[in-house]
Amino acid sequence: MKVLVTGWPLLRPAVGLLRANGFAIIQSSPDPDQAELIELMAAHRPDALIVRSGVIDPPCLDANPNLKCIANHGAGYDDIDVAEATRRGIPVFAAPGRNAISVAEHVFAMLLAVRKRIIHHDSLVRSGGWRPGTPDVGELHGLTLGVIGFGAIGERVASLAQAFGMNVVAYDPVRTKPFPADVTACATLEQTLADSDAVSLHVPLTESTRNMIDDTALAQMRPGSILINAARGGVVDEAALVNAIDAGHLIGAGLDTFSVEPPGNATNATTSDRIILSPHIAGVTPESTLRMSMCCAENTVGFVARGETSDDLVNAGWCDYTKGASK
Repeated sequence: MKVLVTGWPLLRPAVGLLRANGFAIIQSSPDPDQAELIELMAAHRPDALIVRSGVIDPPCLDANPNLKCIANHGAGYDDIDVAEATRRGIPVFAAPGRNAISVAEHVFAMLLAVRKRIIHHDSLVRSGGWRPGTPDVGELHGLTLGVIGFGAIGERVASLAQAFGMNVVAYDPVRTKPFPADVTACATLEQTLADSDAVSLHVPLTESTRNMIDDTALAQMRPGSILINAARGGVVDEAALVNAIDAGHLIGAGLDTFSVEPPGNATNATTSDRIILSPHIAGVTPESTLRMSMCCAENTVGFVARGETSDDLVNAGWCDYTKGASK
């Protein structure tokens, strides 16, 4: 059996698990393009694909009719054409919740950096300046945090917010289980934005969420509020965000993801000193990487070697198709 790992290699315990179960590992470059992925798929015809980087689209899938499953090294899987995999009878697994601690901590690092103006004050002191006459910082305690998307990451963010003495409201139209008793569920996105002093986004990038935070949504946020996006770049209209900050409606924002990555000159968010930036790294820590690597290895072994699925499956309908039913 063979598995192709795209992007950076898996951590050693995950590699050990795969090899112990009879898998040979084919490794791509750290940032493979379509041509490389097609070449590797066609040359090695792997039974499984573990995706850390690269776009898995129909031409990639066409190159290897032998593919039996795909495991995504992360909770978000918008780089994988799940609908096409489903049509081909290929189950797709994600790694939900494995990076929740890392992302939630990063959200609060950004939220605190904006509220306390950490980077601005660091630069001030280094350049010979000192404390401004009028304080331009504030507390989180007593503020209301709006969490949009209340899965594993959203829940972890809410618990940290409560530890800081914040109130929490949440909006998630696809959540099926009850919200915690100490979290106020909002019926609409508009209500969540209007009721929050800070908003943290935790939604996947879909057609319904693309640019969900646009100029209209930003205008619905409270004056002086903060936006944090550690989800997917495409859910925020970055130009509209910069305009809202420049106009003084928002006091700042934190962006870990961008519509174009790396952003380069594709966004004017890099020009605002009121926006804290990081390189899509919120969920990337040694601890979360190990959990995600093990999740991918376990799901690959479970399905290819034993025909088992898990709660990490994102396309339950894969087995309704002829190829999947015959495996």
